[in-house]
Amino acid sequence: MQDQAKNPFDDQMDGNISAKEARRLAGNISDMTLWRWIENKIVPEPLYIRRRRYWRRREFIEALERNGRRA
Repeated sequence: MQDQAKNPFDDQMDGNISAKEARRLAGNISDMTLWRWIENKIVPEPLYIRRRRYWRRREFIEALERNGRRA
């Protein structure tokens, strides 16, 4: 049986991203636009760690793609 090579892109998809990185991935949107997208369920609710917002990278990008928002 042949070993499957690990996709290096998978490593980039794991982990959390900050609000700044989330805004950048969404096309350099403003913080207010990001807030509206959260309220309108375009992107998932953030995780809060020490009063800062973070998203799981994979979930955030999938939500952008699903809603046609990826820049």
